Amino acid sequence: MWLPEPVYKSLPTLYAAMGVFFVLGVIYVGPDAPMGRVYLGAGIISLLAAVIVMIWRGKHRRAAENSANDDGAAS
Repeated sequence: MWLPEPVYKSLPTLYAAMGVFFVLGVIYVGPDAPMGRVYLGAGIISLLAAVIVMIWRGKHRRAAENSANDDGAAS
């Protein structure tokens, strides 16, 4: 699936914002509400997804930079 670059780059921020809003939803409805646990779970998953995507992108960038540097040194 192809996404436009602005959308692709903003996905971790969107995931983090969703996570914050879900956690705030738990505070609003209360942790004892029937949907409180669902909101908390969705918030934690969204925040973890944001962190994981940021880590993966950082690793990919470093690997791409290293391979570009290695290709330049070999020439």
